[in-house]
Amino acid sequence: MSTTKAKFCIGQLIHHKLFDYRGIILGVDLEFQQTDEWYEQMARSKPPKDKPWYHVLVHQRGSQTYVAEQNLESDPASHN
Repeated sequence: MSTTKAKFCIGQLIHHKLFDYRGIILGVDLEFQQTDEWYEQMARSKPPKDKPWYHVLVHQRGSQTYVAEQNLESDPASHN
């Protein structure tokens, strides 16, 4: 049984620390759920697979992406 807890929840506004975009959490995986091929191609900073990953709708792009928790922070604009 996993004791991992997600830092962010569905509907929360986030900011990507590396790529400087805003988005909203659509889903949460407590561990990485994509393929090894996807990880090798897309997860260049090699974030841990045993920590939470998030399905994110990217603001002003309308596209979805999959992001490791370590690359996210609460959206600073949502705290105003």
